[in-house]
Amino acid sequence: MAIAKVIILTGSYGAGHKRAAHALAKALDLNTSQFSTRILDVTSLATPKLDSLEKRTFLSGVTHFPSLYHYIYKKTQKNNIASSLIKKMNRFGIYRLISALEEEHPDLIVSTFPIASVMMSLIKQAEWFTSVPFLTVITDYSVHSTWVNQHTDGYLVASREVKQMLVDMKVDPRKIMITGIPIHPKFSVLQNKNELKEKYHIPYHQKVLLLMGGGGGIFGHFLPILRQLDKMEPDVRIVIICGQNRKIFQQFTQFSRTAKHDIQVEGFVHNMNEWMAIADLLITKPGGLTISEAIASELPMIIYRPLGGQEADNTQFLLSSGISVATNNHSDLVEHLNDLLSNPLTLDIMRNNMKPYSMEQRKSAENAANAIAQFLSAASSIQFA
Repeated sequence: MAIAKVIILTGSYGAGHKRAAHALAKALDLNTSQFSTRILDVTSLATPKLDSLEKRTFLSGVTHFPSLYHYIYKKTQKNNIASSLIKKMNRFGIYRLISALEEEHPDLIVSTFPIASVMMSLIKQAEWFTSVPFLTVITDYSVHSTWVNQHTDGYLVASREVKQMLVDMKVDPRKIMITGIPIHPKFSVLQNKNELKEKYHIPYHQKVLLLMGGGGGIFGHFLPILRQLDKMEPDVRIVIICGQNRKIFQQFTQFSRTAKHDIQVEGFVHNMNEWMAIADLLITKPGGLTISEAIASELPMIIYRPLGGQEADNTQFLLSSGISVATNNHSDLVEHLNDLLSNPLTLDIMRNNMKPYSMEQRKSAENAANAIAQFLSAASSIQFA
């Protein structure tokens, strides 16, 4: 039986695109032995000597000039002259990508990164890899024009709402598959909160507040908030996931030693599914992958200081769906926390509002892997059992 080679293109501007790529690769490996997968980071491939500098510059610009970023995002969100110019700027590194793909001989190419989707469209337009099916996985709860390109054979999307956005942008609905945003298969099963509390020696009665900074991070704003949270009356454990940020890890660890409440500081973790199952409430940035993991875990959210662009659109989706609240300032955040942690009924309502999305999201990686298998089977002579 033939083995299909699937190349997954991704990028490092924000952690979510890579996480989606790895979740998809993991699901393909679990789903069938008939695939071999490889992930290519187009940002490091295109400009290897400038990759780190470009990422820092982009994240710094988005963080320090959010209004400008949001203005450009909105001006180019639909297909127009401005968005066409933006797409043409993504020609850098195309020949390196072509060379890498020629070495791989892919049977199918998938993108979890909008710039990679633009690059593949330009490559196919130049008559390269025209017989290789190309799919795009949209990793947000909205659509920007950079995701939508000619020569894209299919789109994997989060929800019916995102599908309708694509249809409104003149995408053939037959090309659109609702799979959920691919998250790690570990999230496929809802875990028992009390069993996990026992595993991690957390009292059953204690509320757990989970804080995640996201790829761009909110931790620079959080130490003053943490001081206010420590004055709250409810018995609460605050779990902070710092990722690779050693400086913040050390600052929060030092603060935790004299705090009134239990403050648990973690670095990079491989058991995020367990922490989300344990938590009663999440404070986070509205990155597509993080909020998808929270939805799969039926974990209510407070979105803190969302930036413009896709973060604003993701926040609007969460608010309109009744599954989060959002705030931009310290005092409102503490007020929301006190209200929600002391009002279990409100949290239950938010969890119930997630249910139309949560089951699909728990199966998202498997759904995406199945969609790829079906698409490739239909598009080629390779037959899958």
